[in-house]
Amino acid sequence: MSNNLDQQADSHQPRIEDSTPPKTGGLLSNYRQQQQASISQSGLEPVQSSPLTPGQFGPPSLPGSSEKGSTSLPTASSPRSRGQLQLPVSSMGVSASTVPGRGLLLRSPGLLANTVNMVRHWSGKVAAVAGHRVQPPAPFMERYHSPSPAEAATVERQMPRPQRKTPWRRSRTLRIAMQMKQRRARWQRAPRHLWMAMLMAITSVLGLIFITGGAYSYGYYEQQLPRVDELANAHIAQSTRIYDRNNVLLFEAYDQNSRQDGRRTAIRYEDVPRVMQDAMVAIEDKTFWTNAGIEPAAIIRAAARQYGGASTLTQQVIKNLSNKREYALERKITEAAMAVGLTQQYPKSKILEMYFNIAPFGSQTYGVEVAAEDYFGLQPTCRTNQKCIPGIAKLNYNQATGKNDPLLGLARASLLAGMPNQPGYNDPTTGPDAKQRAIARQWLVLQQMMEQHIFVDGLGLITPTIIKKAQRLMIHTNFRSYARTKRAPHFVDWVINQVSTALGNGDIATGYEVFQKAGLNIRTTIDVNLQDYVERAVKRHIDQPEYQKLRGYYATLSSYNNLHSAAVVVMDAKTGEILAMNGSADYNSLDPRVGGQFNAAINTRPPGSTFKPFEYATAFQMGWNPGIVLTDNRTYFPNGAAPGTPMPHTDKDALSKHSTIYAPYDYGHTYTNQPVTLRIGTANSYNIPAIKTMQFASANQVLATTRRLGITTQANTGLAWALGSKDISPLQMVDAYQTFANQGVRIPPQSVLDIWDNYGHNLYHYDGATPPAGRVFSPQVAYMMTSVLSDEPSRAYEFGSDHDLSFADMDANCAYSRFACSRQVAAKTGTTDDFRDNWTIGYTPDVVVGVWVGNANNEKMNDVIGITGAGPIWHSVMERVLDHCNQYAPHTNAFASADQIACGPDYHFRFSAHPQWTFPVPAGLELVNPSAFTALPGNGQADWVLSSQLP
Repeated sequence: MSNNLDQQADSHQPRIEDSTPPKTGGLLSNYRQQQQASISQSGLEPVQSSPLTPGQFGPPSLPGSSEKGSTSLPTASSPRSRGQLQLPVSSMGVSASTVPGRGLLLRSPGLLANTVNMVRHWSGKVAAVAGHRVQPPAPFMERYHSPSPAEAATVERQMPRPQRKTPWRRSRTLRIAMQMKQRRARWQRAPRHLWMAMLMAITSVLGLIFITGGAYSYGYYEQQLPRVDELANAHIAQSTRIYDRNNVLLFEAYDQNSRQDGRRTAIRYEDVPRVMQDAMVAIEDKTFWTNAGIEPAAIIRAAARQYGGASTLTQQVIKNLSNKREYALERKITEAAMAVGLTQQYPKSKILEMYFNIAPFGSQTYGVEVAAEDYFGLQPTCRTNQKCIPGIAKLNYNQATGKNDPLLGLARASLLAGMPNQPGYNDPTTGPDAKQRAIARQWLVLQQMMEQHIFVDGLGLITPTIIKKAQRLMIHTNFRSYARTKRAPHFVDWVINQVSTALGNGDIATGYEVFQKAGLNIRTTIDVNLQDYVERAVKRHIDQPEYQKLRGYYATLSSYNNLHSAAVVVMDAKTGEILAMNGSADYNSLDPRVGGQFNAAINTRPPGSTFKPFEYATAFQMGWNPGIVLTDNRTYFPNGAAPGTPMPHTDKDALSKHSTIYAPYDYGHTYTNQPVTLRIGTANSYNIPAIKTMQFASANQVLATTRRLGITTQANTGLAWALGSKDISPLQMVDAYQTFANQGVRIPPQSVLDIWDNYGHNLYHYDGATPPAGRVFSPQVAYMMTSVLSDEPSRAYEFGSDHDLSFADMDANCAYSRFACSRQVAAKTGTTDDFRDNWTIGYTPDVVVGVWVGNANNEKMNDVIGITGAGPIWHSVMERVLDHCNQYAPHTNAFASADQIACGPDYHFRFSAHPQWTFPVPAGLELVNPSAFTALPGNGQADWVLSSQLP
């Protein structure tokens, strides 16, 4: 380290006098002398410091000087050391000597010392020129005593002020030249340095963004994972469909008020043909099978443009599931995070399945299955205990040829794949312009498939020729818009209420909300072809003129008799299955007399005389038989009146509301005033024998019988109840008569055969071979009642030559002999007071048919009795359900029944091929003349009696 001392003028630099001899003998003295000799030899003069105060650190006194008046070398506290530490001369191993007038000098011992001093000398000058002073090193082993404030102030005042240096200035021309030179140099160096700086800055920013964004994205991703699970496992709204027993669609239920919950049918990934998968991936997300659920370029593009587009299939699944339609960066980020999570948790095949089930393919068409059904008529196939085959699985199927066509499958798949882009705008069913847009979009799909070298089974790689052929197929396809239909509407409404009640645990409103979104496929019990025939029969007999056999003239019931509505129920007697149900003459009618959507089949009406067989059957259980004789005459029934109550003097008094005594008439306000058997009394619907029979059996026992028959609307309200004065629905009446047809065993009515979900899981199945059954009557009692109701000759007293309650048109013997009839059918009519209700209910061993006619607003009909109102409708339906409809009607150019009703297609019921035409006679019955063992007068005809009651 060189000791460069400041070179100052002598006038400002105190000198160290050499008048005092050197002091020797101490280690520190010798060390100090060596330091001073070094200074002398260097040719530099030591600087005199200000006097030191007591306690002040400073160098030791020179040899020979007194402590008080001695001078010393500069210290760190001297004014010249301000800002710089003044260091003493270091010892270099040289001796010191004094020169008069020069002070203490450093003496050189030789050549090396001179060289070192010369270097030091020039080093000091160079330092001076550079504008700073090099300070000597700090003294070794010296104590420092800080000066007092007064002394420090004195030193400060005595310190010489540095003179201001005037800077050297170049000429203006030289400065400009230098600036231009420096600027050119900067220009030459700028690109490299600028690009390097920019690259480093961008790298730093990107790195920061990556790190920060990565941390934020991971946290956001973790936050969105619960929503991913929620959306992926959420139940998407699916249409519920109701079919007839032969899988003919009757109705499709879905929420029409929700834009998200349109028509949709879920399918599985394996049901979607490969060509459909390839077409969708090619146009929507060609990297679908390899990406992580997102494409960063698409996200950046959406952020820059502030609208969506170019989302992956996975992101579209998230968007459709979350139902967020706004285009925003926040939504894109959310979709991206959830798409990554969805990809991590589910296989690609499952994600593609989700897409096919939720993507829109039309205005209210959601999911590829519904689109395939609407655009191409490809219907699903569901069978008992088998997986449903959706329509999309038949994409290659050509309905016209009945063969598979891979080119047709490609054409259909490419058209469907283009629909989700703008489903409402490109819907080909909305018009020719939309069809052109759909085909243009199809071309883009096919182009993408060709560019991506997609192989199609049966066709190979797609070529321009194949593209043209596929487009041509769609150009010549007639697309029909979806038309929501409702066949068998009253029956469908009844089924919906039943299923909704079950789904809502008794709350039909809650259950219906679930029902229309549950995605159920309900296979019902009815045959829609029979249902259509029933509806035609009702309109034919009510609204068209026909011959009134009992009146002897042609008349139209709706105009002449003020009859405007009807209800029909057809039930399988062995299984309880409802084969047809009609609730009014016209479901869409606004006429209050018709009732339109009011389902009279399941709503209650007074059944009239059709109730009487329940009273007689109860009496048969208690020992009576059809041969028992009762007198049909004017009879006054106390009906709860106290003993001694005066008899009414006139009919008006008997019918007075203030009289409890009951004295009914037969039809037409007449009596036979003759003894009649129960058979004759039932066949001709006499009232007095029926009331007497209820008195014998007791009203409570009859009520118990009706309860076992499934009738829930009855109550014991007096003797008028015996004549059917209390309301019962046609459905319950048909169910009760089914017990007679089934030899005394009741089976509740059944409306549903199977329920599947859209994935083919069979949720419910009704086994007609083992129906829920309960015995109400013994086979003997049931047959005795059946033998009475099927006795057409015994009805001649009331109905004359009108044989609509029999199959006399198929076997003429049935009109004259109950034993020789080969086409047996049991039936009973009923008419209420003022002609407000008219009924006919009948059955064979296979089927039960019940008909009610009247007005929905309870208006009176004009002169309509049982055989003229409900009877003709019942006869037409009963014969058609037994496959009897083979008479040709030239004016309709179709096979029709004798009453000019188009028959329609054949039916496939359990009994349709081989109906059972006669009722089997059970063991335990004997055919005898009652008078032979009861001593009661008879009509000379043998009748059925229990074997245990024989004398």
